[in-house]
Amino acid sequence: MGRLDGRVAIVTGAAHGPRAAIGAVYATALAREGARVTVADIKDCGDVVEEIQSRQGTAQAVAVDMRDEASVAAMVARTLERWGRLDILVNNAAVGSNIPPIPVTDMGVAQWDELMAVNVRGPFLAIKASVPAMRRHDYGKIVNVGSTTMVTGLPNRLHYVAAKGAILAMTRALATELGPYGIRVNTISYGLVANPVTEAEMAAHPERRKAILGERAMEKDLFAADLTGTLIHLCSPDSDAVTGQCLVIDNGAVYS
Repeated sequence: MGRLDGRVAIVTGAAHGPRAAIGAVYATALAREGARVTVADIKDCGDVVEEIQSRQGTAQAVAVDMRDEASVAAMVARTLERWGRLDILVNNAAVGSNIPPIPVTDMGVAQWDELMAVNVRGPFLAIKASVPAMRRHDYGKIVNVGSTTMVTGLPNRLHYVAAKGAILAMTRALATELGPYGIRVNTISYGLVANPVTEAEMAAHPERRKAILGERAMEKDLFAADLTGTLIHLCSPDSDAVTGQCLVIDNGAVYS
């Protein structure tokens, strides 16, 4: 028996990619615990569904543009049509911190708006579309994905850091607003996650790797799989008394 048997989840930004493919790891972990999962992304994520099904899990792929309200509403509608309920929303889709550095004096309004449309408007639209389905059962788990950069700062990426700060503020506001309906809202915030691209970058700049690991209480790499235990906890009944919180996963580099 899995901890999420009978539950239905949506994970956004869940396609495989050249970097960590963290959303795909999230979707697979939820399915492994018994959830039926809508694997959603603007890119094709059929291979993630095939991987889940090969392990006897249940999933469907849905194409979604997180910037577009109708597309996000259709993602939720497809989930309800398939399984009749929605219990878990993981707001993972985002433009990542690996974007090229831009000094604030050079940042254009279009660049600011483009990132905010995905990283802030997208989670807002997903929550707006999902809450009515969760309220039908007086129960829901919303997990927003933050970043330790909202605490530490990250130079020349103001739009990314500001967006992640907005995610934490949204989490706390919504925890208060949705608590009376049994909907819990929390944030997972993590540091640099190792993947093939970052490994190549670190090999080229070993001093950066040494600096990053040296900031951690446990001087070791962080992998996508290290994030799933916290995710499952926040999505399961084990954390029904937890809402409005930000759980940091970074091997001890940021204490909050």
